[in-house]
Amino acid sequence: GIGPGMVQFAEFSKRIPEDVRKMAAKARDDIAAGKLHPFTGPINKQDGSVWLKAGQTAPDGDLAGMNFYVEGVEGSLPK
Repeated sequence: GIGPGMVQFAEFSKRIPEDVRKMAAKARDDIAAGKLHPFTGPINKQDGSVWLKAGQTAPDGDLAGMNFYVEGVEGSLPK
């Protein structure tokens, strides 16, 4: 799993309500504890090709080596 301190946020805008901050903090803590897996399919790569099938979760090692954006992310990686 991902260790403590590996999932972090930038400072929240003052416009973000406290209940939303608490939800985000819980998600952060659950990701770090291995309870929440945000990279669970179905997820496609930016080009539309399948990266993770429905229910499939990316191993931590795959996340560390990602060299592509997922569908919905605009832009391109530096070459």
